[in-house]
Amino acid sequence: MATKSVLISGSSTGIGEACVARLAGAGWKVYAGVRKPVDGEALVSAYTGDIEPVVIDVCEQASIDAAIGHISATGGGLDALVNNAGIGGGGPFEVLEVEDWRSVLETNFFGLIALTKAAFPLIDAADGRFVHIGSIAGRVASPGLGPYAASKHAVSALNWSLRGEFAGIGRMTSSVVEPGEIRTAIWGKAEEIVADRSARLDRAGLTKRYETLMDQFRGFLAEADEKAIEPDAVAVAVEHALTSKRPKARYLVGTDAKIQALVALLPDRTREFVLGKASAGYIKNGKAIRAASTTP
Repeated sequence: MATKSVLISGSSTGIGEACVARLAGAGWKVYAGVRKPVDGEALVSAYTGDIEPVVIDVCEQASIDAAIGHISATGGGLDALVNNAGIGGGGPFEVLEVEDWRSVLETNFFGLIALTKAAFPLIDAADGRFVHIGSIAGRVASPGLGPYAASKHAVSALNWSLRGEFAGIGRMTSSVVEPGEIRTAIWGKAEEIVADRSARLDRAGLTKRYETLMDQFRGFLAEADEKAIEPDAVAVAVEHALTSKRPKARYLVGTDAKIQALVALLPDRTREFVLGKASAGYIKNGKAIRAASTTP
């Protein structure tokens, strides 16, 4: 049997890195999409298997075209694309600029679209598979996480649209993986975002108005740091989507994601009540964290 090949975007850390390790270990030819060559070198040093780093910035069409052109030139084709590259983003709507929304959607959705479009001919020729890393935020949008949740809702919509289109033209498949809290570098970056949004609120004289929301952020981040599961759990789902005879339309990863998926099915007012109860717990913890940080 010929070796299967896969391109994974955002491979330098977290979920992407875990997917590289798992799939290369299972015998796949892995094109590891990274933004910096040094990150690709680290992957080759850290893991066994056929790993070839490919520099890709999903927000730059020239970078995408060069990467796909390189893969095409090798003559090996491409059996799968794992769209993992993404960033976090959020804050109170009142202090978010349009550019804050645009930057998140540009990476998490339009970058994904651009890479999928460029890789499409290769995947089509192989009757291959697309796997998109979404989020449970694509089903349940939390206060203050509008940009991130909007981008993941869009990814989910794309997945359903592709599945309908593929049903009539061949054997290609599309799946979305929806993780909950996963132990990745995104949480450290989220803390930077909280600090930035807090500074914006202070400059606008809105700190008191959004104090509860910012406490909720702090409480949520603290829980994520404590309860997040390892990224290989997502890689396991990705591997199933790429190898199963009947891959699922979507994969929930993590107990928290599965619980929130059930909450998303509740009637609107019941859903808001349940989510409000959860938020109250985050707010309580966030207040304690804020108080501790300001205590001399």
